[in-house]
Amino acid sequence: MFDSKHPVVKAVGYVIVGFFVLIIIISFGMPDFLSRMGFDQNTIAKVNGETIGYMDFIRYRDTHMFGKTEDPKQQQRMIIERMIQERLLVQLAKKEGIVVTEKEIKNVIRNRFSDNTGMFNEAFFRNFLDRFHMGISDYYKYVEQEIYLGKLQNLLLAGVSVSPLELVSDFRIQNAKLKIQYAFVSNQELAKRFASAIAVTDEEVDAELKKNPKELKDPKTDRQRIKDKLANDRLEKIKQDLAKKIDQLALAGRSFAEAQAVLQGVVSYSNEFRPGDLIREKDEKGRILYPLQESKIFQSDIFSLKQGATSRCIYGFD
Repeated sequence: MFDSKHPVVKAVGYVIVGFFVLIIIISFGMPDFLSRMGFDQNTIAKVNGETIGYMDFIRYRDTHMFGKTEDPKQQQRMIIERMIQERLLVQLAKKEGIVVTEKEIKNVIRNRFSDNTGMFNEAFFRNFLDRFHMGISDYYKYVEQEIYLGKLQNLLLAGVSVSPLELVSDFRIQNAKLKIQYAFVSNQELAKRFASAIAVTDEEVDAELKKNPKELKDPKTDRQRIKDKLANDRLEKIKQDLAKKIDQLALAGRSFAEAQAVLQGVVSYSNEFRPGDLIREKDEKGRILYPLQESKIFQSDIFSLKQGATSRCIYGFD
């Protein structure tokens, strides 16, 4: 698994907690993470290579009449999620062979900005573009996406027995690229951190021998063996308590930062991967993260975690 140069190789096991971030979903307030992943500061999301920028967000918010709210961050997340879902549906429509022509786009624009006589009102159109900070090409793309979504919806109504949300969910899972941040701590590190808590006195060894005379096997090694056993039992209890605290944070939807404050582990990042790929440390040449790769918790939680939230605790062994 990990070679002898890895910091956890000397320990029997280690604990991992992490949050999992879809690369196609990047929230506001994460500029450092954006830059580490190679995105510029105006990039909000990457959807299978297509960029959603800050101005795209502003236009979407304003044209869809999202008003002020008591929780602006929650509103931002909701808007971005909707934008990503729509972008994924458009990609799915193209994949299914749906085509939108320039003539269709022009007809929609002409009808939308016609006056009472049926004539195209260019002044009205220009005022609309100015109000929502759009160029003509921006609005062409906006209308094109609307038409794609409408045609896909009509296709579904004509006989496809799944909803657009189910389609986009499956499409996202199949096409998503992911990258995770995780934290781990070795048994060795925990033993150092809680040295006083796991220390065993001679009196405690005597009490254990008296309590369990069957432990008497070799006078030369009995005392040290029992001392190690008691210390390991206490360390396991500490690990269980840490895991319980982290699991409670996970169930409450709390952040990775809060879980890391409990664990106080080493924080790192995985490579970029797709569902089903091997998960490695940092890049494609990194070591495989078997504890995550083989974890049922990881497999069940990865697509249900909210962005920035901690997972439940995952145990691993070297």
